[in-house]
Amino acid sequence: MDEESAEVAKQTEPVDAQDASVDPVKVPEQIINDLKPPLDFVPPKLKRKRKIVKRKLGVSSKTEKTLVRTTRKIQMKRKPALGPVDQIRLDAKYPLIPDFDVGSPLSIDTPDSCAASLVSTDSDFPDSVIGLSDDDSSYDDAEQGNEDSQSSISGYTSMSSVSVTQSRDNLSSSLSEENGQIRQIKPGEEDTRPRRAVVRVSRFSNLPPFIYFPPAEERGADLPQDLAKNMKWKLSTITPLVVREALKSTGFRLIKSKSESKDWMGMWGKHMKSIEFSSLKATQKINHFPGTFQIGRKDRLWRNIRKLEVKFGVNEFGFLPQTYVLPYDLKSLRKAWKKTSSDVPWIIKPPASARGQGIKVIHRWDQLSSARPLVVQEYKNNPYLISGTKFDIRMYVLITSFDPLKIYLYEDGLVRFASMKYSSEMTSLGDNFIHLTNYSINKHCDQYIHNEDAGACKGSKWTLKSLWNYLRNEGADVDELLMRIRDLVIKTVVSGEGVVNRLCNENLKSTYQCYELLGFDILLDTELRPWLLEVNISPSLHSSSSLDVTVKGPLIREVFNLARFHFPSKFNEEKQKEMSKILGIEQEIGSFCMDGRLYSRVLSMGEKEKIEDILLSAESGLRQEWLGSILEDLKPCDIRQLVHYEDEQTQLVNFRKIFPTPESHRYLKYMEYPRYFNLLLDAWENKYSTNRRQGLKLLDSFCCKGIHLEVPQIMSNGATATLEPHSTTSLPIIVDNSC
Repeated sequence: MDEESAEVAKQTEPVDAQDASVDPVKVPEQIINDLKPPLDFVPPKLKRKRKIVKRKLGVSSKTEKTLVRTTRKIQMKRKPALGPVDQIRLDAKYPLIPDFDVGSPLSIDTPDSCAASLVSTDSDFPDSVIGLSDDDSSYDDAEQGNEDSQSSISGYTSMSSVSVTQSRDNLSSSLSEENGQIRQIKPGEEDTRPRRAVVRVSRFSNLPPFIYFPPAEERGADLPQDLAKNMKWKLSTITPLVVREALKSTGFRLIKSKSESKDWMGMWGKHMKSIEFSSLKATQKINHFPGTFQIGRKDRLWRNIRKLEVKFGVNEFGFLPQTYVLPYDLKSLRKAWKKTSSDVPWIIKPPASARGQGIKVIHRWDQLSSARPLVVQEYKNNPYLISGTKFDIRMYVLITSFDPLKIYLYEDGLVRFASMKYSSEMTSLGDNFIHLTNYSINKHCDQYIHNEDAGACKGSKWTLKSLWNYLRNEGADVDELLMRIRDLVIKTVVSGEGVVNRLCNENLKSTYQCYELLGFDILLDTELRPWLLEVNISPSLHSSSSLDVTVKGPLIREVFNLARFHFPSKFNEEKQKEMSKILGIEQEIGSFCMDGRLYSRVLSMGEKEKIEDILLSAESGLRQEWLGSILEDLKPCDIRQLVHYEDEQTQLVNFRKIFPTPESHRYLKYMEYPRYFNLLLDAWENKYSTNRRQGLKLLDSFCCKGIHLEVPQIMSNGATATLEPHSTTSLPIIVDNSC
């Protein structure tokens, strides 16, 4: 250690040991002088940042550690003593030291993906949990940096354009939305948005309340301190800005530290390996189900759809262009290739890519490489054109449960145009600006036109609602088109539900833990027939314009409300009653915090016997065999599922339920085998869809008596039993023989 560093370390010792009563303004002058980088200093990126900081400032490793320890203690003990300039200097030199709310937007000279990485440390999951897994699927959330780095919308400066000297201001700012436009609320400026309670009571008695995510034009009311400090959300490397803002305005703390990373409530991340879902606690909720790569990977999607197409016919499942998975289907592809002329185009894609990476349109065999895994697909060369330009549709689909299956379709979405006029000439096949519609590709074209008006039919990106208005004006039957799209979505999800349910059975502890937002990419041909291009299991939520914000801002808040988050189970009964009183909850709610019994997978002997009887009746294929009897003697497990189902319906704003419905029973035959809870909801819709009030009254009468909370205890030597595959509920059944 050099003399200067030794002197600094010596001076820091008394500061560390000083009594709190000492005047906190007297910060050692040597430390303050040492922590004076230029005010335009920009911290380096990711892993190299600490090394570059030390090299630039000439600080040895040992001296740096001493200063870091001392500075951290000064900030913790004497935070009010540091003026704003000194605080900025501390933050600039040691970007990871400040004790700030990481839920605020980071302001750093990196794409959004890098910014998220800067506030995320090692989690309690393995790297593969937050990164790509072996089950890599179609992710277009990697567009986060590309989209956000381009944006400067309505006075809100993009994260990529703000230097670190502005970061202190931005960290304490919030975003509000006015008429579809984002406006930054600066430090010191009054946030005039009306406050809204973030507690939502259930429509049924004796159910704990849910966390309510208010719209962007509102902000959440303050929560009791004991409750607020336990509202923890685990940051991942892909947590987008629109998600962080929704969480922050609701009162969540976005955590990064290893010490706090074990008891978080939710996380928005990439898909994990299926076995890693078993590391989740029963009270933690994540935005994926195990096994959805079955529809998220292009090769698996084709295999699953093709299997059902062979069984039920091309008229039912012919919505995916003819596909060959190489190298397995190389011989079949060669035969098909020989039967077509040389002017027939094909499109090749990596099986697990996104953002248009690796996609090419070809027409010669020598353009094809069979040495690596590829998906070769029939190229639809008759797309519906608007102003001579090709486009595709991004639709958002939410699944809140696979057993029972519950699917919601968002009413708005994105329409993405190619930048150049469409041409079917073979010489144009190499021009991606003509044949591909991905934003990440077309944004580089000089003719790409940004559209900031969500209601306008102009530019290279529209909202889905604008497209429907345009087509109606052109005389198209949009209602018929939407019906075909809903049919396509349901059948696609059904094609993978068997594997997903098996993996949920093996790896999940409760029915509370998962929900999933999917991005369906759909092409319309000249006959307005929808064709499924791919399914993204991590659709991009990053916003490059106010148009994106108009669609994705309300989307993510409604997703969270439909996913139904409970407050953490951290308090005793007396404390829970106190919180209910503070928050003005008058309804009989039983527990204020999450009650694990509501999501139990444990079944009594009586419940097991009923399930077996109903599934035996369902094997006949005659719906009337079980339609009436399944609702005659509702068991606690039945009531829990129906209560969850009806509670979700109260949160529908822009999502529309497409499964189950009174007409959706025709899709049951496509499933791997009948599932009891699917039959239960089908019967419920059949009986109460036209008289909801009567059904709700019936359920609440059970809840008032607490029947929905009757869950058998697992005996110390209790027997366990799993139904045979042909009659399983897809949940592991633990039977209490004393019932």
